[in-house]
Amino acid sequence: MNFFGGLYSYEVVMLILGVILFVVSIILLIRGRKGLAGYFVLAIAMVGYPSIRSIEYKDGAITIEKNTHELQQDPTNPQTRQALRQELAKIESRPVPDARTATIIARAQFALGNETAAAANLQKALYSDPRSSEALALKQKIDAIQQLDRLTAEVKSNPQNATAKEDLAKHLAQATREPIANPDALAKVAQAQAAMGNHQEAVSNAEKAIKINPNSPAAIELRRSLPIAPRQ
Repeated sequence: MNFFGGLYSYEVVMLILGVILFVVSIILLIRGRKGLAGYFVLAIAMVGYPSIRSIEYKDGAITIEKNTHELQQDPTNPQTRQALRQELAKIESRPVPDARTATIIARAQFALGNETAAAANLQKALYSDPRSSEALALKQKIDAIQQLDRLTAEVKSNPQNATAKEDLAKHLAQATREPIANPDALAKVAQAQAAMGNHQEAVSNAEKAIKINPNSPAAIELRRSLPIAPRQ
């Protein structure tokens, strides 16, 4: 991430002008000019504000990456989900400086269920670096999850279709290569696992999806289609 990472254009301009003002003030001071204290204060403020914002952005990206990992390990933890949501809100509207940061943000947004925003930042990541392994892996995971509904329906409509089962198994393996925290994605995975006969795994993921967002259409459909025990 470069030094200007996460800065708006006006903050970059402020930083550059602040440096110029500071250098000019030093030159004038050397030449014997007096009364430059105000210029030094202004220059420091112009450099300091965007510098602090840049540091906060870098620290925020690191925290988001950590919180996303924690949420994937414990997707039903509301405190972890809220912590990630709050950290993400601090920086997701700022300019994205590079492919890796865009991927970090996209992964967090997808984990929280904001798939539209995740797709937009993933596109930025791949535009910035089409060979980014992290961005390509995330794209593969999201694409696989998006195919599950269609493939699950095919297997359910024709359980003897070996090709459809093979395709579903392949996409399911890609989708679950790393833990999932997105409740709608968990619901798709649960339905796919049920169609493949993996009922224990299906029920486990269905319960997670319902606990995260019990009122979503996906959760309601899961209750109808899978043997989910009533919540206490």
